[in-house]
Amino acid sequence: MDEVARHVPSPVLVTGATGFIGRRLVDRLISAGFRVRVLVLPDDPVPAHWHGGANVITGDISDPESVHAAMKDCGAVFHLAAVVGDWGPESLYRSVTVDGTRYVFQAAMEQGTRVVLASSIVVYGHHLRRERCEESLQMGKPYGPYSRSKQQQERLAAEFAGSSGDVRIVRPANVYGPHSGPWVEEAVKVLASGAPSLVSGGRNNAGLVHVDNVVDIMLRAAGQAAESGDVFNACDELPVTWARYFGDLARLVDAPAPKSLPAWSVWSLARVMESGGRALRLQSRPTLTREAVNLISAGNDIPAKRAREVLGHETLVGYEAGLAGIAESLSE
Repeated sequence: MDEVARHVPSPVLVTGATGFIGRRLVDRLISAGFRVRVLVLPDDPVPAHWHGGANVITGDISDPESVHAAMKDCGAVFHLAAVVGDWGPESLYRSVTVDGTRYVFQAAMEQGTRVVLASSIVVYGHHLRRERCEESLQMGKPYGPYSRSKQQQERLAAEFAGSSGDVRIVRPANVYGPHSGPWVEEAVKVLASGAPSLVSGGRNNAGLVHVDNVVDIMLRAAGQAAESGDVFNACDELPVTWARYFGDLARLVDAPAPKSLPAWSVWSLARVMESGGRALRLQSRPTLTREAVNLISAGNDIPAKRAREVLGHETLVGYEAGLAGIAESLSE
């Protein structure tokens, strides 16, 4: 077992294991020699190499009995299960993201399990566009069901920590890497279509973090260096703007150079599209949402000093290596 993993109580459970971050986390845990459990929905495809390396448990995070059974005798749980996206009924976010987190904390309290909660920088809300978002900053105005549910997760975490529970929170920034949904696959589709992808020229920092760097911070947060209630931003703090990042993605797929719209028009369009989507009860997301616009128009000043100084995190995958991995995945 590697030195980073040595002080993490085992066995460990990963919820949301088949998601983008979850898959990379499970692979890291297996390679580090952990006894790993994964909680997956019955119809979730599981990577073949997990069999023999992980105990696959079928269940549903919104079912308290499934959660309690999966967490039985676990030393730690990495809780990533959530509705990931910026469009959908509030009831879905409440049952999966919020209630699922409540069930994890209830089981953890009964069994003395350590919890690492995967939150998001969206909890900073409107602060992302206005100021440096250190971990001590109060949560800001949310712009949609995703940010509202993530804020509710953290309120539950605060209650759990206040009741002598053991929880550490990691707030990933804009996570990129091979097979990233919003920041690679969806972005490539927009770029290939020729539709505008930048706000006001894309001059603001993109707030990127490679998925493997997020995984490293999460694993370190589960060890002895962190304490219950600790919060850690996960961001690579790269000097990379949205214009550069989307321009680099466009070159990888031979798409046109990214186009831009002024901020006022993008915000107006997002409001109109959201209102129309709700009125028509659309199941698929509108082209624009305020949640997405808040991220791509923000300064994304997300310091990761605490992760480096408290946890000893060092960047594992830099920007050029990250782009190379994306290029390889897009050619598969």
